[in-house]
Amino acid sequence: MTSPIRHSQPPIELPLDGWLLEGEPAPGCKVCGALDLQRTYARKRNDWTAACAAARDIRNHGHTHVEAS
Repeated sequence: MTSPIRHSQPPIELPLDGWLLEGEPAPGCKVCGALDLQRTYARKRNDWTAACAAARDIRNHGHTHVEAS
């Protein structure tokens, strides 16, 4: 008796949508700067969940913590 084949082909790896990692931090915003740093480190360690979450938070941030110059 033979073992059943569980997968006819290797799993398909879909590319990550680039817009999920987009988000421009507001100049002078400390919160956006910290989130941008988190996103950078997450990308370096291939933690795409954390990188996308940081990018989302940058896009959704109200930028109320901008220092006046």
